[in-house]
Amino acid sequence: MVPQAVEAKAKHHLPITPSAILSALPSQRALHHIADQLMHLGYGSGLGAAYGLVLGKGPASTAKVVSYGLGVWGFGSFVLLPALKIMRPEWRAKPAEIAVNLAAHLLYAGTVALLTEELEKQSFAQPLQYPASLVAETG
Repeated sequence: MVPQAVEAKAKHHLPITPSAILSALPSQRALHHIADQLMHLGYGSGLGAAYGLVLGKGPASTAKVVSYGLGVWGFGSFVLLPALKIMRPEWRAKPAEIAVNLAAHLLYAGTVALLTEELEKQSFAQPLQYPASLVAETG
């Protein structure tokens, strides 16, 4: 997992041992999961913002979703994470792993596209009062 590789790399560069710092913290496994979630949240938020800036205008389309999903998957799995040496290259993964990873990135792309499309439909005005919100167009 990505956080394990980051932690292993950090152990060789820190002047004090991580175990001294982490003795009062949750277990190693819990910290790995926390780091993994924080990294995914940061990476996904940054790329989601990039989608909004570059492709966010207009309706979501299959072409946008597929191209964005493939781009995120390809950049992360084939370029960025292997270059940082925190994940093995995708070409060394099993076909089932590749399929799950690709499907997850396409699902992420579809979610970002639909959410961005919905946010683009909303006005810059203050939120509607409750009775008016019942008849407002929500998509």
